[in-house]
Amino acid sequence: MPDITPSPEILDVSNLNVYYGRVHVLQDVSFSMGAEPLGILGRNGMGKSTLVKALMGFIPTASGEANFEGTNIIGLPSYKINRRGIAYVPQGRRIFRSLTVHEH
Repeated sequence: MPDITPSPEILDVSNLNVYYGRVHVLQDVSFSMGAEPLGILGRNGMGKSTLVKALMGFIPTASGEANFEGTNIIGLPSYKINRRGIAYVPQGRRIFRSLTVHEH
């Protein structure tokens, strides 16, 4: 029988809030994930890219936490977040064309 035990949490996001001007675009977003792949699905304009950009430090957050391997990364400069092993590759851009998404 395959082992279906979930992996330990690597990323734990709690009550993340982001505004664009006065518009509250992410409201109390919370989720946890382990090492397994995770998909974020939704229609255009639902906040998927905003969520990832906030986690990467590209846009400011109003409140909330994102603990990556036990350390809150909210407020860290994006280069420090990247050094921890988190990367953002926008849709349609492959760093190395010969590699699959998983290999990247």
